[in-house]
Amino acid sequence: MNHADFHTLRADLQRPLVMAHRGASAILPENSLSAFQRAVADGADILETDLHFSQDDEIVLIHDDTLDRTVEASGQIRDFTLSDIRRFKLRQPPSRLGKIERVPTLRELIELTEAQIPLALELKDPLFELPRYGEKLVAVLRDTGLLGRCAVISFSKQKMKTVESLAPELVGGWITLANFFPTQPAELLGPFWPLLILNPFYVAWAHRLGKIVAPLDPNPEARLGLYLKLDVDVILSDNPALTLTEIRKRL
Repeated sequence: MNHADFHTLRADLQRPLVMAHRGASAILPENSLSAFQRAVADGADILETDLHFSQDDEIVLIHDDTLDRTVEASGQIRDFTLSDIRRFKLRQPPSRLGKIERVPTLRELIELTEAQIPLALELKDPLFELPRYGEKLVAVLRDTGLLGRCAVISFSKQKMKTVESLAPELVGGWITLANFFPTQPAELLGPFWPLLILNPFYVAWAHRLGKIVAPLDPNPEARLGLYLKLDVDVILSDNPALTLTEIRKRL
């Protein structure tokens, strides 16, 4: 979704877009295909996920740089090939014991959504600072027809700029925990939500600069009134169904 398409959809919906944070991660294992499928079924407008490279340079969807927290294995992701990673199971909540899921690839997510759902791709791997690794991502998006429907986002300006420079169709997004001025060189801004309280003019200022604001707040329900009042563009959510229900109540 390019910048113009985003604003068209935003106007048509007459509400902020809801971005599923690692899928419907409050309900199902984060960054799993089941979590992404559930998020789409629940009405999410955008899917957010995290990118790392395996040892053989396949792009896999996992937040941490190790397997320990979310997979029934341990070790650095970069130490395993995709074939190795496929042998490990994602950790499941008690209600889903016995379910078997694997760490998915970016291509699998795109196949699942038939390249129809915009993606926000967080560049977790430090290798994204190198153009040859950014080119690997751009190649996947180009091959699957999704290049014009993605944002590349990061806490690192260098990663964002490196990848964005390789494909002008991509929207660049910068996430920050501390900067409460929306003047950074990025089309999409992800300020940690308290920054909108410290600077109540943040969103209006960003809009005057033509930027999209998506507060970093994956459990936003307690602050939805504030976000609607400020007219934020995107609301991040671990539970898109709940967030959409609460938005509709307020509208």
